[in-house]
Amino acid sequence: MTFPTTQWTLLAEATLNGDGEGCRALAKMCESYRQPVAAFIAARGYLDPEREDLVQEFFLRWLKSQSWKRADRSRGRFRSYLLGCVCHMLAHHQQRSQTWKRGCGQVPESLDAALELGLEPMAEPPEDCPEFDRVWAVTLVMNTLQTLAQEYADRGSAGDFAILRKFLPSGGEMITLEAAATELGSHVGAVKSAIFRLREKFRETLRASVACTVSAPHEVEEELQYLRSVLLRTQEKSIPAVEKRKIPE
Repeated sequence: MTFPTTQWTLLAEATLNGDGEGCRALAKMCESYRQPVAAFIAARGYLDPEREDLVQEFFLRWLKSQSWKRADRSRGRFRSYLLGCVCHMLAHHQQRSQTWKRGCGQVPESLDAALELGLEPMAEPPEDCPEFDRVWAVTLVMNTLQTLAQEYADRGSAGDFAILRKFLPSGGEMITLEAAATELGSHVGAVKSAIFRLREKFRETLRASVACTVSAPHEVEEELQYLRSVLLRTQEKSIPAVEKRKIPE
């Protein structure tokens, strides 16, 4: 079995001149991971509209500076890499604000210019980032559900998925097997089998998504276990239903 294409690989593909597919992949990645970035910035005390401005600034500057060309896949998880970039952007933002307050009137627009003012890049993101990691985990789950929903829709079974997804994380209000069987015009035994197959597919798809964010096969299970633990640690809090349900092993 070949190791799935990682986000690092997509970043590398996007560096090719005229590579429209790579650029579209990069744009999709930005959209996919927008919520974790926004959650992390909000947890640092930034409120709208400044928070929204910072989210936009992060992705725009990240793309414009093409720092992703220098991304080193060997450094590990894409989650850690992206968080490090966000931390660096916030440090740059704070330095910029201080520069204006001192009346310098000049704001470094590039990473190199920021370094000249003494702003050191953050080599590693902070270890304790529950906001970012929690939303990152939820984002992976939601992306997985969207992928499955599209697969069911493509084969004309969108209605079945709308019912069966209630037995998955973030599936909406739980219903009984009997109620599901009635809505599907089937029987409980068949519904149990359908749920089993869907959960298997969910696990496979989620695992493939995680594989795209790590740098080696052995890291997939480690990352899955970590993200599962992040969701479990917040079960007792007032959080979305997606995190209160058991993620299939």
